[in-house]
Amino acid sequence: MPASAKKNEDHYRLLFNSLNDAVFVNYITRDNTFSNFIEVNEVACNALAYSRDELFKRNLYMSLPRRDLNLIGSVIVELNQTGQAVFESFLLNRHRKPIPVEISAHRFIFNGKEAILSIARDITERKNTEDKLRASETRLRDLASRLQIIREEERTMIAREIHDELGQALSVLKIRVSLLAKKLKAKDKEISSQLDNLCGMIDQTVESVQKISSKLRPGLLDELGLTAALQWQAQEFEKETGIQCRYSLPQNDLSLDKDQITAIFRIFQEALTNVARHANAQKVSVYMKTENNYLSLEVTDNGNGITQQQIDNPKSLGLLGMRERAMILGGELSIYGVRGEGTNVKLLIPYQ
Repeated sequence: MPASAKKNEDHYRLLFNSLNDAVFVNYITRDNTFSNFIEVNEVACNALAYSRDELFKRNLYMSLPRRDLNLIGSVIVELNQTGQAVFESFLLNRHRKPIPVEISAHRFIFNGKEAILSIARDITERKNTEDKLRASETRLRDLASRLQIIREEERTMIAREIHDELGQALSVLKIRVSLLAKKLKAKDKEISSQLDNLCGMIDQTVESVQKISSKLRPGLLDELGLTAALQWQAQEFEKETGIQCRYSLPQNDLSLDKDQITAIFRIFQEALTNVARHANAQKVSVYMKTENNYLSLEVTDNGNGITQQQIDNPKSLGLLGMRERAMILGGELSIYGVRGEGTNVKLLIPYQ
């Protein structure tokens, strides 16, 4: 070998072996597949626990898990089209231990022939970090779900106590005041009239107690299910705000568990609350349907239209709570608005 060629080869090999990532070189065969490795660096040998001579008897097909072999075809297509390709897979070492890698492959000329240079970067640390992050997100989601359940249980308990204890006490009080008013009617009309007024105040208080109890946990939600509760809430919203509320809801009962029903209802409640507080709307449309294994609930108003800044505001606890409930349901919550035209809130969750 001429001295200049020997010098170039030594320089190339020094550069080749100075890389911290595993490097493999192979030819593209006539049938458009990868040949055995024709060059590897020391990092590749150490990572796979093979000598250079042993690796020259192996190829990429023997180094990837069986489930990832179908990747090679698409990688070759991309290499032919663009000259490069990047993909993630695993390299199997001598002991069949999988090493997660990101492989960056490039076409180039080697010894006068078309070849592929593949640089495999070990991404074990990144994958471990991603796994820990996913586990942390799962724990946070489970915690959020548990907190929502506890919150609903507390609301149900408070609603029941208000309805049973306070409601019953007010009913007894009204009966006694009414009896007292009848006894005094003939003797003292003024006191009797005041007692009648007191009965009216008690009636109003009973009505307020019932409203508070219903807002904490509507009885319809447990007794008749989601559709009836949504219909009741829409009617109450229109009655309280004067904003026209039209709805289209499924006629048949939906196959949902208690936690799903509660989460969907609370999202709907919050959407209507936002309309009443911020939208300055005259009309609201509500649509709920099931299609293609998904359940969707849409609330659309013709008000001011929410801005992106308002949507992204971290202090908006109402929107945060809606997103949190949607996440617990395994679904998505989308919110968008057009200034002067209105806002659309859409919940989409898996439904079998």
